[in-house]
Amino acid sequence: MADTPAARASAPAGQSFEYRLQRTPVGVVLLDADLTIRSVNPVAMRLLAPPGQRLAGVDILSLHPDEAREKVAFLIERARTSADGTSSLVVTTAMGSLIAKISRLEETPDGPVEGFCMMIHALAEAPVMGRSQADDADVQVDGLSVAGEAAMKALCPLMKLPLVQGKGDLISLIDVNEVVCLVAQGHYAEARTLGFSAFCPRPLADLERRLDPALFVRVHRRYLVNIRHVRAATREDGAWHLVMADTARTRVPVSRGKVEAIRRLLAV
Repeated sequence: MADTPAARASAPAGQSFEYRLQRTPVGVVLLDADLTIRSVNPVAMRLLAPPGQRLAGVDILSLHPDEAREKVAFLIERARTSADGTSSLVVTTAMGSLIAKISRLEETPDGPVEGFCMMIHALAEAPVMGRSQADDADVQVDGLSVAGEAAMKALCPLMKLPLVQGKGDLISLIDVNEVVCLVAQGHYAEARTLGFSAFCPRPLADLERRLDPALFVRVHRRYLVNIRHVRAATREDGAWHLVMADTARTRVPVSRGKVEAIRRLLAV
């Protein structure tokens, strides 16, 4: 079929496996045998590291909280010991399915392990998978488009929030309206609801981009609050705090640069 604008426009309608595969962003991480990071591609850098942070030489397990570290270590160990040197894990989140694959790297058959290659495939029907109407792509080679920064941020809005409690494999989904506030915990977040708190396997910056900005407001570098669940605003020694509606009545600090905007929003 000729590569015309009309042909490209009709391609998504079929949702062929080849079409989706071509437009699936893939994060790639190369690990040494001791699990320290050797190098990463730009997609993995955006997934794993805050802006400006180096990943080379960092233990891959140290980037994950305790709840996820055990699963990542198990995945790598399976690749280290399996006959074909590979392992994979499917994780279901509110944005779709993520597939993490590990391959063992060695110079000779049955030789010592030289390292590992980790690949993260985001198999979600989101704008990040394809090209935007503005043809936003950094590189296009043989029909493959590498999503630009704008496309990476154009993720579908969240209707459900993925939560993990305990060390089980079950990921539960709750309505985002039930979330009182989100607290940054390293590269992930803690979600606090009216009745409980749980680990959320998404970074706070990603959640902020995908939640309704009319309801979820970044009041501090570590806190994203649901304005509907603010019960009080207090001022002590010149510092403002929001008192949330959860059972712990969480006190959320408000950054100085956010005070005036929050006061206008809450009419206080």
